[in-house]
Amino acid sequence: MASTDPTQLPLLPLLRVATHGDSSREARALRRGAERGLLHRVRRGVYVDLADWTALEARGRHVVTVRASVAGASPSIAVSHESAVALHGLPTVGRRLDDVVRTIDEHRRTVKRTPTFLVRPGPLPDDDVVEVAGVRVTSLLRTAADMARTASFAEAVLCVDAVLRRIVLGGEHRDGPDVDARLTQVRAALVSRVGPPGHKGGRAARRIIAFASPWAENGGESLLRIALHELGVAQPVLQKVFRLHGRVVARADVQLPDGAVLGFDGMEKLVDGRMLAGRSTAQALREQKARDRALLALPDVRTVIHCDYVDVVRPEQLAELLRAGGVSLDPRRIRAAARAARARFDGVGPR
Repeated sequence: MASTDPTQLPLLPLLRVATHGDSSREARALRRGAERGLLHRVRRGVYVDLADWTALEARGRHVVTVRASVAGASPSIAVSHESAVALHGLPTVGRRLDDVVRTIDEHRRTVKRTPTFLVRPGPLPDDDVVEVAGVRVTSLLRTAADMARTASFAEAVLCVDAVLRRIVLGGEHRDGPDVDARLTQVRAALVSRVGPPGHKGGRAARRIIAFASPWAENGGESLLRIALHELGVAQPVLQKVFRLHGRVVARADVQLPDGAVLGFDGMEKLVDGRMLAGRSTAQALREQKARDRALLALPDVRTVIHCDYVDVVRPEQLAELLRAGGVSLDPRRIRAAARAARARFDGVGPR
């Protein structure tokens, strides 16, 4: 069983009653700490510091809940699906992560649901299980395949996009025949894990795997791809590199039909120190304008359109930007995309 680097996980110390015995002085102190508002009870007999718990976002809290829930679990069980997404740090959007831990048990034949667990049956070959923070969890490939079979279109695409980016590109932008060959290989590995098309979710999973792309650089860009697809924009090209006389002029987030180029902007690009990499916000804005000028000077670029996360949450706004840029859209697709987005989002961004 391989191991995944857990350094980015919120590894809060878990305080367990079982460590000392249910009737011990230490166990009574833990229960008093919870009564006094100093500790948070994660699961029966498992506590964490309340201040640490309060500081966590939804994903971090779910990771802590998973760790508190599966200690000592049978080796026939692995954390899976949305819980595996949280442990691997993959993006998700829409419905908030809850307290229910998702697992697969290869010894079960039916699904079991309790207030704290959703246990699915299924095989767990050794190469489909890794270890994250001491927890047995489905591998990146297996997690992507499981999500493609069972999750909504948007949640599955977010997951599979991110997994393809990690495995195929190593988190960096690369292209070429070697990358294409590797992508074909990884897609085939995913398809082999979703079962025949006749299996439950198999046909939809194949469509999602075919649609997914490693060139979506983050969850926001994956959601932009989904919005464009639902708006009926045909075959957008991601991370398009434009060259002139053999020289790279610029790289655009998305190349749209009829010479339109779309840039997905977020405030992070202008305020996040890591993304600024020593530049000021003003300098980042100047560089963005310079890229726009360079793109507009190319013969195959007609216009540059900028959008942001709010436009993805409200695709009718994205549609207005596209139509203003000369991109033709069917009003029926706009209405359908707006309905899909309302059902998808609950006020939180990709996590």
